[in-house]
This record gives sequence, C-alpha cells and structure tokens, in this order.
Amino acid sequence: MKVFFALFMIFFTIPVLATQYQVKYVATGLGMDLLTADMVIDMTNTDYTIQTNSVAKGILSLFIHNKTAFYTKGKIEGNRLTVLESSMKNTDGKKTDKTIWNFAEKKDFIDYQSVLIYLMRLQKSGTQTVQVSDGKRDMLITLTDEGQRNLTQIHPDLSGEGQAYSVRIKITGGKKSGWFFKRIQEEKISPMWLYMQKEENGHSLVLSTFDTGVIGQLYIIRKEFKNEKNQSKN
Repeated sequence: MKVFFALFMIFFTIPVLATQYQVKYVATGLGMDLLTADMVIDMTNTDYTIQTNSVAKGILSLFIHNKTAFYTKGKIEGNRLTVLESSMKNTDGKKTDKTIWNFAEKKDFIDYQSVLIYLMRLQKSGTQTVQVSDGKRDMLITLTDEGQRNLTQIHPDLSGEGQAYSVRIKITGGKKSGWFFKRIQEEKISPMWLYMQKEENGHSLVLSTFDTGVIGQLYIIRKEFKNEKNQSKN
C-alpha cells in the first residue's frame, strides 16, 4: 500500500504551469465611465477560475446593482470548456443575494465569463461558434475573423495591431426579448465587435465595441493587464 501511495503522490505532484491574469476593464459611453470590472483569471492546461468584481457608475448605477461579484470555475479538455460552477452575487449592501447557474444539464454551453477563456485559447482564424447560456436564455454566438486592425484608429487609448472579430448572437432557447439582442440580430452589419491582441501565453481581449444606434458607441476597454506564471501542484 505504501508503494501505491508513493506512486499516487509522485503522479499528482508533477508541476503544472499555471498562469494568473489580473485584468481591469472600463465600460464607457456618452463620454463618461459607466462601469469598472476587476478580473482575476487563474488558468492551467486543465482548469480555470474567474473572479470578477464590477462597480456600476454614473447613470448606469440607477438601473443595476452598484457592486456585483461573478465567479466561474471550469475545466479544459482539449478545445472543450466545461463549466463546473457559475454564480453572481450582489454586494452593494442594498440587497445582498446570490444567483447560482447550473450547467450540469447544459454541458455544451458555457457562461459569459468562460467566453474570455474561449477567446484566449483561439488558435484558428475564420468563423467560430460557441454556445452560451446566461440563465435566462441560450445563445449561439458566431465570431467571424475580420483580419488585423490598427487599434489606435478605433480607440485613442490603444496602440498596435489587433485581431478583429464581428459578433453575431442567435437566441436558441429561453427568453427571446431584450433591446440588446433585438438590435444585434436585426442589423445587416454587426454592431458588436471584439478586438484581441496576442500575449505571451495566448490572446487577450483589449476592446469590445457596441453601436447602440441611439446613444452612440459603447466601449469596454482593457485598462490594466498583469500576467504571472508559477508552478502549481495538483
């Protein structure tokens, strides 16, 4: 038994390269900051966790909770992501409540946060599809590679080249109403775009834009990015 125990310990203490990303995003529109989001992403070649703390500002804080925490835990098997835990908690003190989403019966779907992991691991160009669920609706998201763009021409706070993806969302189940989803499906030219830049260990979302058609362009821009590596043990 001691031999088997020793073999077990040797096998499960082989170092695995782990990477932690610390990212800060700011959403802007109408010439003002609307929301900040601080994310910590821990990822190995077999699993990942994402913790996001967001704070609504200005006019947006009148419509949603001021402070919200999101948590996702998942596993990575080749090109497949499986969500093990997904939750949202309002933390602004007005009304603290927690929502937990169960993906046990939606094994082909991922949550919003896991889309970031999906994007970071993109290896192929062309058109990609991913199924996403937010608890209210199921969606098929289509990302079309539109080539390289000069990011400075798109937003003055960015520099260098980035890979551009147009975004299409088709609701496949659940709630089918909502202004955002209606607009993104009806437009001939997609009003939503993602811009990625290559990092040392993959890709990182640096900018997301959405043409509202009413109040102008909304931007979600990456303001800070830290990448730390360490040897973790299973």
